[in-house]
Amino acid sequence: MQGWVILALCLSLGVLRSRGQNGLSELPVPRGLSLQPDLPAQTLSLSWQSDSSLFDIEIFHTELMNVVLNETVAVKADPVTGRCGWTWRSPSPLECTSHSVQIRARNQQSVSQWSPLQTIPGSDIPEKSDSYMYPQDKVVPVGSNMTFCCIVKEKFNFKEILYKGQTMSATRLSRRTYAITVTNQPASAKTGTNVVCCSPVLTLTGAVVFVGYPPGDEGLVCETRDLASAECSWKKGRDTHLKRKINHTNYTLNGRDCLEANEGKTWLCSSKVWEENWTLVARNPLGTVRLTDSAQLADRVHLLAPANVTAVVEAWKATLKWSWPVAAYKKLEMLCQLKLIGHELSSTRNYSGTGLSSVMLEDLWPDVDYTVTVRCGSKHAFWKWGDESAPYSIHTKMDRPDALDVWLWMDSSNTGRVFWKPLSVRKSHGALVSYKVSQSSAEEGGWTSVSLPPERLNHPVILNNGSDITVAVAAQNPAGLSQPSTVTTPAYRADSQLSVSELLGTNGSFDLSWQPNANASGGYVVEWVPTGCRDLCPVNWEKVPESDSSFTVKPDSLEEGVRYTVSVYVLSAGPASLLQRWHGYSQEMIPAEPVGELSANQTGSDVLLSWKAAAMKHQRGFIRGYTIYLANAARLDLVANISDPEVRSYRVKGLPLSSHKFIVKAYTSAGEDTGSTVAIKMEMDTADMLFVGILVPLAAMFCCLILISICCYKKREWVKKAFYPEIPGPKVPGDWSSPPGPLDVKPSPHSLVQIVESPEWDFRKKGLVPVPEEEEEFENDNIEVDTDSDEPALLRYYNQVVGDGSHSNHVSDSSGSSTASVGSTQTEVTYTGIQSPSSSQGVCDGGGYRPQMQSAADPAEPQGEFEADFQDDSLNTGYKPQCSWQLDSPEAENLSGSLGSPTSVTSSQFLLPESSEEKPQPSSTWFHSFLSGKS
Repeated sequence: MQGWVILALCLSLGVLRSRGQNGLSELPVPRGLSLQPDLPAQTLSLSWQSDSSLFDIEIFHTELMNVVLNETVAVKADPVTGRCGWTWRSPSPLECTSHSVQIRARNQQSVSQWSPLQTIPGSDIPEKSDSYMYPQDKVVPVGSNMTFCCIVKEKFNFKEILYKGQTMSATRLSRRTYAITVTNQPASAKTGTNVVCCSPVLTLTGAVVFVGYPPGDEGLVCETRDLASAECSWKKGRDTHLKRKINHTNYTLNGRDCLEANEGKTWLCSSKVWEENWTLVARNPLGTVRLTDSAQLADRVHLLAPANVTAVVEAWKATLKWSWPVAAYKKLEMLCQLKLIGHELSSTRNYSGTGLSSVMLEDLWPDVDYTVTVRCGSKHAFWKWGDESAPYSIHTKMDRPDALDVWLWMDSSNTGRVFWKPLSVRKSHGALVSYKVSQSSAEEGGWTSVSLPPERLNHPVILNNGSDITVAVAAQNPAGLSQPSTVTTPAYRADSQLSVSELLGTNGSFDLSWQPNANASGGYVVEWVPTGCRDLCPVNWEKVPESDSSFTVKPDSLEEGVRYTVSVYVLSAGPASLLQRWHGYSQEMIPAEPVGELSANQTGSDVLLSWKAAAMKHQRGFIRGYTIYLANAARLDLVANISDPEVRSYRVKGLPLSSHKFIVKAYTSAGEDTGSTVAIKMEMDTADMLFVGILVPLAAMFCCLILISICCYKKREWVKKAFYPEIPGPKVPGDWSSPPGPLDVKPSPHSLVQIVESPEWDFRKKGLVPVPEEEEEFENDNIEVDTDSDEPALLRYYNQVVGDGSHSNHVSDSSGSSTASVGSTQTEVTYTGIQSPSSSQGVCDGGGYRPQMQSAADPAEPQGEFEADFQDDSLNTGYKPQCSWQLDSPEAENLSGSLGSPTSVTSSQFLLPESSEEKPQPSSTWFHSFLSGKS
C-alpha cells in the first residue's frame, strides 16, 4: 500500500516538474471570452481579458468540429477597459452553421491553456427545422467571390445547388448545411442572379444576389437658361446593373436631393438660384462619386429657342421675325444664326444685336421654297448656341427668267439647228410656259417669230441664198419674258475641208488646248457632237472666256466607245468662225461588230482576202489595223498583222490544195473584235489540171520505157537466149547420094535423137517423114498418153535417096510410101532439150533442115498447099526435113495434134537451121540488133 502511495507521489512530482519546464504554469488562461456576430457583414468580433499580447485563436464549425481558423494574432488590451478585441470575417455567412471559438495566451517560451469553447448558434440547429439559404439579396461588385449555403429542411435530402441554372459543386458544413463558392461573378441581370437549392423531389429554397458596379458619373456642368436660376447636368457613367430602387444610384446637389435624377428620367438637377459653386454626390451600395463645378452667371448663358417665327417674302428677299419667351433676353447682347435650306442651296447666315428679334434675308432666288431655322447665344463670353427654333418654310415670288445659253449648229452649208440649254430652277424664276424663237436675215430685214412649248430645246434653221441668219431665243414664265439670246449662223466647214486631228481621251474626258486668237472678243465656244450624226443630234457646247485657251470636257457628257467631233469656235462681233477640230474617243473599246463582206478568192496557190471596215458606230475606237489568222484545229495561227487601217485586203501565198479557214479581226487600242470567218477549198486551175493530166502520163510512160530499156540492155544475153536462141542444124554423116540405106543421125549436142532402123523405104519420098511414136503406139496398143507431159514426142524419119526421080513419088499416097518402099531404112528420131524459140517464117524456103510449117490446129487446110511447098523444096538437094506431108499418110493424122506450131519435131521451141549452104537470112531489125548487141 505504501509503495502505491510513493509511486503516485513520484508521478505527481514528475508531472509538476514537466509543466514547470514547459512554462504552462507561468501564463494564465484568457478570461471572459465573448463573441459578437455581425450577420450582414459576415464578421465575428471576439473580446477577452488577458495580460498577454500574443494569442492563438481557433474557430470550428461546431457540429463537425472542422477547423475553420487556426491563427496567432498580436492584440493589445484597451487601456480603458483592459479588454482585448479581434474581428474575424467569415468566408461563408455565419447563419450557415454554428461556430465555436477558443483562445490561449502565448509568449516566446510558453503558452497557456485553451479557454473554454464559446459557440454562436447557426440556423441549422434542431430548433430551426425549416429550409434556409444565405446570404439573401446581397449586393456585391463584379468579379467578386462569394459563398452560398443551403440548410436542408429536417427529414429532407439534399440534391444540388444551382447558380444561374448551372449545377455547382457543393461542400457539406454540417448535418443539414451544404455550401458552394462562386468566383469572379459577372454582372447580374435587371432582376439579379438566382441561386436555388433543390432536394430530389422539390425546390427547397433560394436566394438572389445583385452583382454590379459603383457609380461612374462625371462631367458636372451648371448653366442658366433664364439669367437667374441654375441647371446642372452631367454625363452618366457606365451601367451599374443595379436596377432595384434600394440599390440604384442616389444623387444630391449641394446636399439637396435631385428628385428627377433619382427617378432615372434625366441627368439634370436644378437650383432656383445661381450659387457659383456646386457639388454633386452619386452613391449606390457599391460606392460613391463626388463631382464639383463653379462659374459666373454671365459666362454660362444658354438661351431658349425663338418662338412665333414669321416672314414677309418677296422675289429676291424676305424679312424673318420671331419673339423670346424670357423678357430678360430683350436687354441681352446676342448673336443669332439662321440656317437657310432651299433647292440646290444650303447656307448659314449670322446676325447680331441687342434682344435681336428680326433679320432681313437677301439674295434669295425667285419661285424657290426655303426652310429656315434660328438660334441665338450670348455675345458676351459666348458659352454655346441656344436651342434652335422649329423649321419655318417660305416661298419666294416669281420673276422673269434669265437669258438662255444658245448655240447654232450647222450640219450642212445651208441647214442647221439652233439649240438652247434648259434653265435651272434658280434661273427660270418660275415655271416656264414657252420659248420664243425669232429669225432675221440681212436680205429680208424683218424678224419672224415662233412660239415653242417648254419641252422643246431646239429649232431648225434654213439659210436662203447662203446669207447669214441671226436667231434670237427667249424664255417666258408667268412673270414675263427673258432677255433674248442671239446667235449668228457660223460658216459651215466639212471635215474634208480641214485638217482634223486625232484626239485621245484621258480618264474618260477630253483635255483640249488651242492657240489664242486675237479676234476672240466674245471668247470661245467648244462644241462636241457624235461624229456622223444627222438631224436631231445630242449637241453639247460650253462657252470659254477669251482669257482661257484650254478646256476639259467632263466624262458625264461623254459616252464610252462613241466617236466625237470636237470643234473650237471663235466668238466675235460677226458669225462664229471655226478655229480647230478634232475627232476622238473619250474611252476606246473593242469593236462591237467584226469586219464586213469578208471574201476569199483563189489565184493559183494564193488566196486573196478582202473585206470592208465596220460601220463607224460599231468601231468604238480608232481602228489601228487588222490581224489575219488561219484556223488550225483548236488554235489560231497568226498569218499577218496589218498595221495600216486603210489596207483591207491581203494575199496569202503558197497554200496547199486543201480546205482553209481564215479569220480577220480589226483591233483598236482596247483589243480585237470577235472576227469574221471565211472558208475556202483550194482546187487546181483548169489549165494546170490539163497540163498535169497530159504531162504526168507521158512522163510515167517515158520513165517506164527507160527502165525497161535499161533492164533489157543489162540482161540482153538472157533475153537473146530466151527469145532468139541460135539453134544448130542437124548434121547427118554419110553420102545422101548413095543408094537408099539406113540414115545415120547422130545426136545433136542440144538434142536427144533415137534412131530406129526399118527395112521399109518409100522411094517416092525424098525426105524424112515424121511418124510420132506416140501415135503409132496409140494405134497399136491403145495406151493412154499423158498430154501434160513435158517429154518430147518421138518422130520417125524415113530416109530416102535424093536424086533425079520423078515428083510423082511425092504425090502418091503416103500410106503406100510407108509399106511399098523396097530396101528403105526406117529411122525413128527423137529431139529433146531444144529451148530457144524463134520465128519460123521463111525457113522452108531454103535448103537444109526445115521444120514443119503446117499447124496441127488447121488440119482442114487444102492439100494443094502442101504439094506446092513440096514441089518447091524438091528442087534443092541434100538433106531436107519434111516441110509438107501427105494428109493421107498415117503419120499425118497422128501429127496433126502435136505438130501444128512451127517448132522442131516435138519441141515447143523454134529450130534454126545451121546449114551453111541453105541457111536463110532473117530480116535485119533494130530490135534484133539491140538483142545481139551489134550496131
